[in-house]
Amino acid sequence: MDMTGVVDWSREAIRMAIVLGGPLLLTALVVGLIVGIVQTLTQMHEPVVAQVPRLLAVAAVALILLPWMLGSWVAYMRDLIGSLPERF
Repeated sequence: MDMTGVVDWSREAIRMAIVLGGPLLLTALVVGLIVGIVQTLTQMHEPVVAQVPRLLAVAAVALILLPWMLGSWVAYMRDLIGSLPERF
């Protein structure tokens, strides 16, 4: 196996991790920002109040995007496993 194959596989794995994890991380960021603003305005600084909405929002987005995420992951793995005989 040559180094270009390893670099290509690594680049594609990092891209897939960003594509699959991005929506969940973005949801956690947006909900955390909104909850932080509300906590600042109400002067209620409880860590549980910040964690529960973030957890529920990430779980909801994960359930909504699960078919797309699984389809993307399966397509990536199919391409990766399919390209193994060519590489060796």
